[in-house]
Amino acid sequence: MRYFSVAVVTVWLLVFLIASADKDEFRAVGVIVFLFLVFLVIIPLIGFWIYSFVKAVRQHSKADRILLWFHIADLLILGGIVYLLNRPPMRCDAFIMAECYNGEPVFWMRNTVDRYRNMLPDSTRLVIEFDNDEMPQSDILSEFEMKQLKERLDYLSCIGIDVDNYPNSEYSTIRFRRIGMGMYSFRLYHHPLTRQQQDSINANECLIVYNDSTVFEFWGGVFGAQIFVGKDEFLKSRNKNQSNSKQ
Repeated sequence: MRYFSVAVVTVWLLVFLIASADKDEFRAVGVIVFLFLVFLVIIPLIGFWIYSFVKAVRQHSKADRILLWFHIADLLILGGIVYLLNRPPMRCDAFIMAECYNGEPVFWMRNTVDRYRNMLPDSTRLVIEFDNDEMPQSDILSEFEMKQLKERLDYLSCIGIDVDNYPNSEYSTIRFRRIGMGMYSFRLYHHPLTRQQQDSINANECLIVYNDSTVFEFWGGVFGAQIFVGKDEFLKSRNKNQSNSKQ
């Protein structure tokens, strides 16, 4: 039973590690969700795994020594999973967005949306999202212009752009990170927002007003939760910092 429990847990951890390292985040999240469902089934084996680990440490038979190496390997794999799941591309929140937005990126984000918005014919929209190293097709941009756009977005640690040249256009969007089906983006407004407009935007659970012309946006996809997780914590932290700076 000890051998069986260790074998099952080791295979489960290896699959989890491979999924965590997958660059296709949508596929990775799907596999991880499946693994969590499997975990509910193998919970009793976790108990045997812990029992086996304790026994392997305390006793020194040949079987214990063999199993101890597998237990050590499992712990190393678990450490690798934790590291991969916490690497920047696999997580995002308003604090990370603020950190990546401040400073020089502000200029280059606005420069990028202005550049490609001005390239558009009247009443035209351009939506481009780069998936790893794959180059999407565009009827508006040439291959050279697409490569330039990707270089700009890579420099900004972003993955896409959504701009239009409609007469009533209010903002352009830089897509920051996709986590599963969810998308985190920067809304860059073409004109400063009034206080009333800011309050109205902040009332939306998917939006966070960062300043009078920038809004952090989260879209959960068709089946995802339509809420910006951690919004209240971010607003409280920012308000506290602003109060302290005034004092």
